[in-house]
Amino acid sequence: MHVIWKRPDGFQNAVPEDFRRVALSNGAQLWLHRHELDWYPFQISGDWTGQEQTKRLNRLVNLLDAPSSAWQHFLEHYYDDEMGEGTVASAIQNIDSWMETLKNHISGNTWEMEIINCALRDVHSRLEQVKG
Repeated sequence: MHVIWKRPDGFQNAVPEDFRRVALSNGAQLWLHRHELDWYPFQISGDWTGQEQTKRLNRLVNLLDAPSSAWQHFLEHYYDDEMGEGTVASAIQNIDSWMETLKNHISGNTWEMEIINCALRDVHSRLEQVKG
């Protein structure tokens, strides 16, 4: 499995107006596509589960600047679809464990890997805020 960052230049013939920027905690600006929430900015490849994992990761990253209510809604949906029985807290733990695994599979040059790592850290921080 590999986690890669899809650079905004050349993404489906996009133009700058197709993106919004989100400030990461390290000071970097991550460009997020306004409509392609499932397939941008990252891709997980390597096995048959890559597409669903890509969607999950990108949905979380696209929530970075969203209000807590949007995070709660995502977690409730994730809980219903993925967890079956359990709690939202167990869904958060499941996502955190999964993201820890992803950290071991980041590919790219140094600054691309830092962007991905920072985005994962920021998602973790937002999950902690929602968990309370």
